[in-house]
Amino acid sequence: MTIAELKDRVLFGVARRLQRREMADVAERQGHVQFGASVAAVADLNDSMRRITLAAPELTGYDLAGPDEYFGLLMPGADGRLHLPDAKRVNVRAAVAEMAEAEQPGLRWYTIRGLRRSRGEVDVDIVTHGDCGPGSAWASRARVGDPVGFRSGGALYTAFDPPRQLLVADETAVPALLAILEERERRGLPGPGEGLAAHVEVPSTALLDGVGVPAGITVHERGDADPGTAVLPALVADPSATTGLDYAWACGESGLATSVRRHLVQQVGMDKKAITFSGYWKLGAARG
Repeated sequence: MTIAELKDRVLFGVARRLQRREMADVAERQGHVQFGASVAAVADLNDSMRRITLAAPELTGYDLAGPDEYFGLLMPGADGRLHLPDAKRVNVRAAVAEMAEAEQPGLRWYTIRGLRRSRGEVDVDIVTHGDCGPGSAWASRARVGDPVGFRSGGALYTAFDPPRQLLVADETAVPALLAILEERERRGLPGPGEGLAAHVEVPSTALLDGVGVPAGITVHERGDADPGTAVLPALVADPSATTGLDYAWACGESGLATSVRRHLVQQVGMDKKAITFSGYWKLGAARG
């Protein structure tokens, strides 16, 4: 084991211990895999959401750790070619940073929206917003045959047993939310309105066109306001929405996720260990 690999393991071990103290248990993958893949199909779900299908032989044997499984999408670097980081490194960001600048691949994390092992394919739904982030820029131009790298991640949602749940997502977390609801349905568990409340906040409801949002989800439109400014006041104004909760999942823009968690802990009185939250992106920073 190299010094860099040892450092990765120490840092990730510390991070995992801190995470276990601050939030609900997550689905951890034992080990990780990295391999090359290619774009097999591209479809526009609406003007702001693109579904991209990736294919690779390794996906025929890939198992999901959980319904909201995320993975690292590695994209061609400044030289226009795809160079993958050392697959043995646990800290992929550090491995990328140590590569020559022109060869450093873009790296963004996305939810696996669908896995078809029989065909060795995964679908990923990406919110596009011009060239303000490497993921969006790549997705906007993606064509069949384009090479990418696939880096396994993990999953956050494991709470199939708690009866009364609250799920909150912004537009970037909609694929994860829908995957969770679909897995619950496959298991015969209650969906929205049946002990489970699901809230989605988006800048415009048009962003949900063609995505397949099921009945029972409460949609909040924020317009040009900051993320969280629509869904959080709605939760605060309706105490019944958060009374008696056994579990909560809040994912999306960092401010939205942390403000929902803060409200649940400080005002509602929930245990931190009963809440899963994740900032998929941060307002003012380059998005995926």
